[in-house]
Amino acid sequence: MPATAPRPLQRVTLAIAIGTAIAVLCSGCISYTVGMGAETTPMGETSSSTSLNMVPGTLKESAGTTPTRRPSVDTEVRYGLSPRTDIGFRLATYSGVIATWKRQLSRPDSSKMIENRARTALMIGGGLINGAEHAAWEVTLIQSGRWSAAGQPYGAVRATQAVAVTGTARKDDPVFGMVFGYLLGNRERSFGPELGVYYDRSALGLNTNRILVIPSIVVRTEGINLFGWRR
Repeated sequence: MPATAPRPLQRVTLAIAIGTAIAVLCSGCISYTVGMGAETTPMGETSSSTSLNMVPGTLKESAGTTPTRRPSVDTEVRYGLSPRTDIGFRLATYSGVIATWKRQLSRPDSSKMIENRARTALMIGGGLINGAEHAAWEVTLIQSGRWSAAGQPYGAVRATQAVAVTGTARKDDPVFGMVFGYLLGNRERSFGPELGVYYDRSALGLNTNRILVIPSIVVRTEGINLFGWRR
């Protein structure tokens, strides 16, 4: 009997397993980029996003410290559970895995559920970062405008906390911030800039300032080919 392609949920499970293996081997930091509007992935479908941002930092030298910009890459896959809910699995700078649950706050019979209307969503999540030296949780409130021929604007506020889980890991403080972004294209395929402003006192001494201004570029695709299989 010929082999059949795995179902979408099995594909996501495979993505988690691969992401976890990569996370154990690498090191990095929390996610600063939101990279999405408030709408959720349609039920039974998958979507993906990749973001590149530049995090301000310092390079310690004998004569002092030099400001730097550290590149950070996040890759995320989301799967729609219902018309208002999806789940996501994110590789945070290939150093950790964050699982998230996202819920649109508009009721199913509300006119705000029409695709070309503004929406609000709550996203919560948690996982392991920094090569599994820290556990992390995050809460994000997202507001997005309607899709138009020019694209979609969005904004969000996020709070993140990392907790040391190994004896050698340093204690970290909560991180708070907001982002504003604009996606060019349509719901199926889009890309665009995002700018985040965060309060982050680095326990590792990586940041020169407690206020970080972080630019990002986001690329999103919906109804994707995941690992060579088509939904």
